[in-house]
Amino acid sequence: MDGLEEWWWIRQDVNKVTEQAVRRVQDDSKKAQQVGQQIKKDKAINAKFAQFLGFLLKKLDNDKVVKWIYEVFFKTKHPKTNVTYLRKNINTIIIVWIFAPFYNEEIKKLWLEDFFLAIYDFGSWVTLSKYTQYLKKLSLKYHDNVPIDKSDFLGFLIDVFVHYDLLNTKKLDNNEYAELKESLSKELYEH
Repeated sequence: MDGLEEWWWIRQDVNKVTEQAVRRVQDDSKKAQQVGQQIKKDKAINAKFAQFLGFLLKKLDNDKVVKWIYEVFFKTKHPKTNVTYLRKNINTIIIVWIFAPFYNEEIKKLWLEDFFLAIYDFGSWVTLSKYTQYLKKLSLKYHDNVPIDKSDFLGFLIDVFVHYDLLNTKKLDNNEYAELKESLSKELYEH
């Protein structure tokens, strides 16, 4: 009888644990379902970003700007050792949105403008001052805290300005380039 009483006691505890386990499994199942839905959503969004990047690379006829994209966003320098290495992950959102103002229709076609409604008015014309303000907001919202070489980034932006005719010139002499780089540095990096 002693063994039977012990078995009954264990059996009662097993039922209690099972109820707790059922609740825990249900909670875990809900969380897993939410994570699964988020992964599907992220995958769809990433596919749209990839579509835009494919469109951009076909559209860009400026080898200098394409080279800058690689130099600025695919490479990074360790701030203390100054060693350059390739990034494992690039900040796709930043790359897409640096070029987004110049391709409003494509952004709207891919339903990507919702990401940036708070920082950019897709109905307005792109000017140098509006674009610079936009870049500041973009950096604050979507920076991934991986250091980007400041000098390379500024050189990239100047070539973007020239390519999209924000400077009303197709070529800058060395003095104009240096002055613009210094001015842009103050505008973007000094608060």
